[in-house]
Amino acid sequence: MKKRKIIFLRHAETEKNPDLNAALWDLSNQGKIEAKNLANLEVMSQIDSIYSSQEKKAILTAEPIAKKLKREINPLSFFNEIKRGDKFLSKEDFEKEKIKQLTDLDYHAFNGESGSQALSRFKQGIEYILEKDGETLLIVSHGTILNIYFANLLNLYNQLPQRWQKTSFSAYGITENGIVVKDIV
Repeated sequence: MKKRKIIFLRHAETEKNPDLNAALWDLSNQGKIEAKNLANLEVMSQIDSIYSSQEKKAILTAEPIAKKLKREINPLSFFNEIKRGDKFLSKEDFEKEKIKQLTDLDYHAFNGESGSQALSRFKQGIEYILEKDGETLLIVSHGTILNIYFANLLNLYNQLPQRWQKTSFSAYGITENGIVVKDIV
């Protein structure tokens, strides 16, 4: 069996803009530095193919890695964050809603997609890219969906809210043949 490694990377720090949908947010100045630094990590040097969500912050995070490796970025909707509404919430209101979503994966937070629906979509994306060539793949995505995916692999659903809160921007996890060898948290 061919060894398949997937590196799952959370996008770099963003510049929150209440006037834009979160999918359109740019990286903050710190996020731009983080993205450049990621390109220099040894773990990123062997990537055969790069996939990202279609959200701007994920693509911007992938760009320095793609440039260094001379690879294309393949943005796919499978890897978008859980679909959410357009309303900008205060930090407190956002965290309350997010905790509900992570505690009940059938809850449609922000009048959007449930965690269960997002996990199913994300898994379909994994299956899709595994049909492609390459032994080491990179997926640049988002904190919530990545935490749900890793909780699924590790059977840690009961720790989802705490895991999400601990996952930093630019955090990455690694699987080899579907087994977690480095946790995202």
